[in-house]
Amino acid sequence: MIARVLTMLLLAGTSASQADSAGSGVDYLTQIKPLLRERCFACHGSLKREGGLRVDTVALLKEGGDSGPSIVPGNAPESYLLERITAEDGDYRMPPAHEGEALDAKQIALLRRWIDAGSPAPANEKPEADPKDHWSFQPVVRPKVPVARDSTWPRNEIDHFIARQHRQKVLEPQAEANRLVLLRRLYLDLLGVPPTWEEISAAQADTSADWYERTVDRLLDDPRHGERWARHWMDIWRFSDWWGLRQQLRNSQKHMWHWRDWIVESLNDDTPYDEMIRQMLAADELYPDDLDKLRATGFLARNFNLFNRNQWMEEVVEHVSKGFLGLTMNCVKCHDHKYDPLEQADFYRMRAFFEPYQVRMDLVAGEVDTNRDGIPRVFDGWPDKQTYLFVRGEESKPDTTIDIQPGIPEFLSFDELEIEPVSLPLEAWQPQRRPWIEETYLADAQRKLRWATNTQQALQAKLDNVDASERDTPRTKVLRADLVRRQRQRDVAEAKLHSLRKTLAAMKAEWEIAGADVVEKKRLLAVKAERHVVLEKAREAVATAEYNLAKANEKAKTTVEKEVVKAKTALKKAEEAASKEVSPKDRYTPIAGARWSATRFNHTGRDDASIAFLPESTGRRSALAKWIADARNPLTARVAVNHLWTRHLDTPLVADVFDFGRKGAEPTHPDLLDWLAAEFVESGWSMKHLHRLIVTSATYRMGSSVVGRGSNLSKDPDNRSYWHRSPIRIESQVVRDSVLSLAGTLDSTIGGPSVPPKQQSASRRRSLYFFHSNNERSLFLTTFDDAAPAECYRREASIVPQQALALSNSRLVLDSVAKIASRISAETEDEETFIRRAFTLLLGIEPDGDEIAASRRAMRAWRGLDEGSEERTRANFVWALINHNDFVTLR
Repeated sequence: MIARVLTMLLLAGTSASQADSAGSGVDYLTQIKPLLRERCFACHGSLKREGGLRVDTVALLKEGGDSGPSIVPGNAPESYLLERITAEDGDYRMPPAHEGEALDAKQIALLRRWIDAGSPAPANEKPEADPKDHWSFQPVVRPKVPVARDSTWPRNEIDHFIARQHRQKVLEPQAEANRLVLLRRLYLDLLGVPPTWEEISAAQADTSADWYERTVDRLLDDPRHGERWARHWMDIWRFSDWWGLRQQLRNSQKHMWHWRDWIVESLNDDTPYDEMIRQMLAADELYPDDLDKLRATGFLARNFNLFNRNQWMEEVVEHVSKGFLGLTMNCVKCHDHKYDPLEQADFYRMRAFFEPYQVRMDLVAGEVDTNRDGIPRVFDGWPDKQTYLFVRGEESKPDTTIDIQPGIPEFLSFDELEIEPVSLPLEAWQPQRRPWIEETYLADAQRKLRWATNTQQALQAKLDNVDASERDTPRTKVLRADLVRRQRQRDVAEAKLHSLRKTLAAMKAEWEIAGADVVEKKRLLAVKAERHVVLEKAREAVATAEYNLAKANEKAKTTVEKEVVKAKTALKKAEEAASKEVSPKDRYTPIAGARWSATRFNHTGRDDASIAFLPESTGRRSALAKWIADARNPLTARVAVNHLWTRHLDTPLVADVFDFGRKGAEPTHPDLLDWLAAEFVESGWSMKHLHRLIVTSATYRMGSSVVGRGSNLSKDPDNRSYWHRSPIRIESQVVRDSVLSLAGTLDSTIGGPSVPPKQQSASRRRSLYFFHSNNERSLFLTTFDDAAPAECYRREASIVPQQALALSNSRLVLDSVAKIASRISAETEDEETFIRRAFTLLLGIEPDGDEIAASRRAMRAWRGLDEGSEERTRANFVWALINHNDFVTLR
């Protein structure tokens, strides 16, 4: 017996010494290896073996590299590792100064003690696996669906995967939620608004076995579904309205709502996800003259930066990679990736796909002023623009010896990348040729002429009715001066319409390759007509100055008289210019079908030289889009289904939703993730198919209560195995929209321009349509963790006092509670029925006896207050329920 105990103690001591030498107080697995992994593996591990050295096992440390062994167990002073990490020369020190900070004194002491103790480590320590073997870099292969032992619980394939983990961890899944909870869950999840009383009543009265599935199909077909889920994808794709300094556009683009509307429509139409990717990245190459699809390129137009092209390009590379591929390629702008097999050059190869593109605003039918409306979209304006690697990521240090070409990371290559230039149709690069452009310009000019004519005629009628005794009064003199001004405005409008017609005739002559004489004749007429516009504008300026003089007081007359003289001098010059012969060099101004979004990269205080619309696009972005959206890409479908799953169930299958690389988390259910990814692709990349699968699963339909599941709680307190439904804090948009929907005041209009910040407090439109930018966001929405425009792959869920204050005191809530109470009261007579219906509508709860009794006591107290009318009492009760936690919680 004693021998056996001694043997056991000896073995135990041997095992301990593998990680912790007696007296050293250092544990290799928990203290040394994590330190080496964090600071050294990137350059001396499976990813790279600089200097021939790897440090991911103790055996490899002892073996060393080109400079010999790195450690001498039992002798720290003689260990090369200690020499390099303690060196004072920043270039000789490890890690080098340009790669990161030196190890601190505690870390160095830890390594020294471990080496002096003999460098103990576990036997058979395994080196790092090949980075290319990382799970997310492997092709998606549909796994076999496991068979659940309990055949009554699973409703579809999702549940069989979840049930397997329940079985492995001995977890009992929570029972299905009641019908009312399920209904509220579906409506808020799929539509973003709660069900009405009529919808609740119909569902509760439906005795058919497939009531739930039919409800799901109806909600997926509801146009509000696209509005609800558009906001999710807008978070991920970084939707932002324009922002800048005052009226100067510096970031994003005006009228970005066109892209937002494209997202809503695409989701409602169930446009395949791979097709959405292709359109967002390259609709201008794939569908060059389809304005509906060109709206999608707002995804790239959103990255516009007035002053800094490098920042623009960096953000494109970063968020295309994070959003579609789950790769943190922004990490390799300055150096090779520390975790993934990405070289610094890979960042610039990705940038090269986007290097040529610029942004322009295309006209829309009925509007010639792109300040009022237009479609922000992209085009290749710099086809020959070179891409250079920045040394250590510093844009002031481009390596101009190598012109980097577009390319994808080698380890993700599954086919040869083919980039073919795209010949564009005439109307794509000469958008003024679009047939409706002429009609739009003519209609606008005619509308302005009608306005000027009507204004002049109305003023003439006013003067005609002036009494004879008042015809020489100062007021009448001002009216006469104003009439002259209005006449001149009409003359300008008439001249513009005439000039427009001559311009259109000249342009058509050039397009139709008419005879040289015809082209020249029409050019002359167009130039003369344009000069006449300038002349009429000068005459209008004189009339305006004289009108200002007529109404000026004595103090202002001297200044205004100078303006009159100045205007008359300018008129004389215009008359001289108009009388000159037209020379062969004189050109007229053609109409535009699109306008380039000017940049100021040269920092001259003026716009950079304009960029022409070219007849050919590089084809780079369509090649990239094809690769990203290819079914063989191992990342695209996995990343997308993880986002969809997260937004339905709150807990992602991969915790780091934008980082599927080696630094990110491993999937909690890898087989389920791959099965969903394969199903997604094979369904034709149908998001509605995936929505339907998830929400009809037993996993989704479970109750959220953990009562009676103490054993489960002890085994899986974080619900990583999905044994119950996790309660979800509803997003800011759903909080606001729910209040308005319950009050019956939510504006159901779909699409259109964003609601400006100054109009939002009075607006009843869905929150999706609120102006949302880096500079201006709704305070109410921001209080409830609205998406940050710069980056929001997964929203925060904070609990702060301001949220309670917003639900208690905001004008939105205070204006709505009386309306909600009135709507409920209109269909109920007795107090108890009112209480029950209020609980049902606002919280999705069927109140028990205690809750009803407490509610009645509160209502009696409210009635006893001064001005405690029945209407106010019921409004107070609704107000109290809105401030209940369950109002902002999806159970």
